[in-house]
Amino acid sequence: MIAFMILIMKLAKRYSSKALEVLLALCLMLCLPPGFAIEIDGLYQATISVESRNSEQERRRAFGAAMREVLAKVSGFRTTTNSASIRRALNNPEPYVESWRTQASLMPVDPDAEVSELQELIEIEINFYESEIQRLLDENNMPIWPVNRPETLVWLVVQDELDERQMLSSDSREEANRIAVIQDSANMRGLPLLFPLLDLEDQLRLNVNKLWELDEAAILNASQRYQAESILALRIYRSLSGEVLAKSLYFFRDNVFSYEEFELNEEDFISGSVNLATNELSQYYAVLISGTENSVRINLQVDGVDSPEDYAALLSYLNALEGVSSFQLTRVVSSSLSLQLETGGQLRQLVETIALEPTLQEVTELSRAGDDVSMHYRWIKN
Repeated sequence: MIAFMILIMKLAKRYSSKALEVLLALCLMLCLPPGFAIEIDGLYQATISVESRNSEQERRRAFGAAMREVLAKVSGFRTTTNSASIRRALNNPEPYVESWRTQASLMPVDPDAEVSELQELIEIEINFYESEIQRLLDENNMPIWPVNRPETLVWLVVQDELDERQMLSSDSREEANRIAVIQDSANMRGLPLLFPLLDLEDQLRLNVNKLWELDEAAILNASQRYQAESILALRIYRSLSGEVLAKSLYFFRDNVFSYEEFELNEEDFISGSVNLATNELSQYYAVLISGTENSVRINLQVDGVDSPEDYAALLSYLNALEGVSSFQLTRVVSSSLSLQLETGGQLRQLVETIALEPTLQEVTELSRAGDDVSMHYRWIKN
């Protein structure tokens, strides 16, 4: 095992970095680390409705709208247009578009009616170049929220016109439209959701009235079962006149945030609640790609690397770790490796990102003495 690692180090010095990447790619086929956080698909893709299949103006509008959505999902920030260069890119999005296709389907004019006329819904599915979107954000000193993201547990209670209350889950058929609105809003922000089972255990811990009261202690107690650190509780009331009164609480770590709206349509309230959760999470996990004036060099020790497969998988993990711009192996002692990492200086985000997966288990907490930063982890095998 040690001889294999020494060989890799010699090859890195003798050959180009590209040749080394090819060699490592062969090793990576043997062993890839598992993921604990949810890996989000479609961050660089968006689907936009248009009025015409053949209108170039409509297509350009769709490209701009889709790019705006993608920038928000990738960065975690809803507003990304403060930069003049990003505004210029949104006005000319074609160079960032990798592919697109038009699709059409028939939809009822009135979804709530038992019988309704059908109308054609035309949409454009647009895929963007991942590298170009990342480069645009990086050039504007905007962070990127990694694709591995923690799930947000959603507790939802609604009260109807007859003052009857009901807790909802993802399989609540009678409230499928409302659940779909929540899911769609979360998808637009790249936020993975988790809904409770609402079985007997859930109801014993958190009954419908406790949730309606937004009882913080009861919500946190019921959420322990799901081991979620990101929790969103929503209550919604719609009167006979259509007026919506709604409030949400968002729990993250030891903080509680609230969002309340009156006389607002339900979709906007749900969007605002999802934005509340997304903004807090992205501030913790989004990282800058490039090093800055505050870039930090980290001495990383990883124990438990017992085989060439472990070594290859560790390098793959570090290579994909957002916030790490480069790394190099500096020492090998038995099954313990020492590496030097170059980062963008966002140490808290780096530690939080690593904690999302069981791939590296913390041995000792991060320590810092002046410019020297040390991190010590143990490699967890598949």
